[in-house]
Amino acid sequence: MNRSLALLLVAGCVTLQGWGWGQAAPAQGSPEQAPAAGQKSSDANRPPERAAAPQSESGGFPLDQFQEFSAIMTGGILPGSDWESHIYRSRNLMRVEGRDAGHNYFVMDLEKQKSHGLAASGCLKIGYLNSRAFPFFLFGPDKKYERTPVGEETVDGHPCHVEDVTISSSELQTTIHLRLWEAEDLQGFPVKIENRPNRAPPRSMEYKNVVLGPQDPTLFIVPNQCQSSANMEPLTKAPPAAAPKKAPATQSQ
Repeated sequence: MNRSLALLLVAGCVTLQGWGWGQAAPAQGSPEQAPAAGQKSSDANRPPERAAAPQSESGGFPLDQFQEFSAIMTGGILPGSDWESHIYRSRNLMRVEGRDAGHNYFVMDLEKQKSHGLAASGCLKIGYLNSRAFPFFLFGPDKKYERTPVGEETVDGHPCHVEDVTISSSELQTTIHLRLWEAEDLQGFPVKIENRPNRAPPRSMEYKNVVLGPQDPTLFIVPNQCQSSANMEPLTKAPPAAAPKKAPATQSQ
């Protein structure tokens, strides 16, 4: 495994590690954010069946229903992730392309939160998820979901229900606030998801060319032999320590 693969898959691709699972700064106990200006949020503009959406417990994550799909994703939760890339999901497996589309990609296990990074120069096992899997991995019985209808909008030609989703768990560093634009003509698939940290500007992900249905299983195959990132040499090496200087010899009188 050469160092170029490590640079490509680890240093060159943003991950969620150390970012508080999508929040820019840990902050707990902050109030709910108000709907963005110009968005419809009154009860009169909400569909009757959604106006009193109850708080749901485990299994209430709205993205859980989309176990099989493909799309082209733009944007991301971290700066520098605004390129377009294909994204595929088949149950708990997700494949996303890296910045150099067609030459490197990740296959991730959303439940185990582990990844395989693949490129022409090799394969690397990584003990965390690529950030472009956010927020699809935020499921599980340990999490609590609160869903609040916001209104109706049209995004990229899709009429959408808009709702805010708050996710909390003892395993998360902070409460996560999302806004979802759920397309009526795509069975409620969100064509736009906005991450709304308490102490940072919101960042959004948009999805187009969405195809719902079973995906090609060969998209998620990874080699049997992949090097672990834990066993790789550091990407930068410290310079060798200089040899201690010898004190000048003294002549005896």
